[in-house]
Amino acid sequence: MMRTQIYLPKDIHQELALWARRMDLPMAEVVRKILKTGLERKEEFLGEGNDLLLLAKLKIKGGLKDLSRKFDYYLYQ
Repeated sequence: MMRTQIYLPKDIHQELALWARRMDLPMAEVVRKILKTGLERKEEFLGEGNDLLLLAKLKIKGGLKDLSRKFDYYLYQ
């Protein structure tokens, strides 16, 4: 195993400590289980790796007709 140090907001730390007590496990084990579950399900949160396909699925209609021509103008206006 590799040792890693992270900073957590107080509310998350308290919730982890509570879960660790409820499960009768060390907090580090609870964190490892949560991270493993999150990494196994990351595609659900991050998409399938192609942001353009995710944008296409939104089926957004309308918008600026001259965006590609005036991109800098709209971006830095």
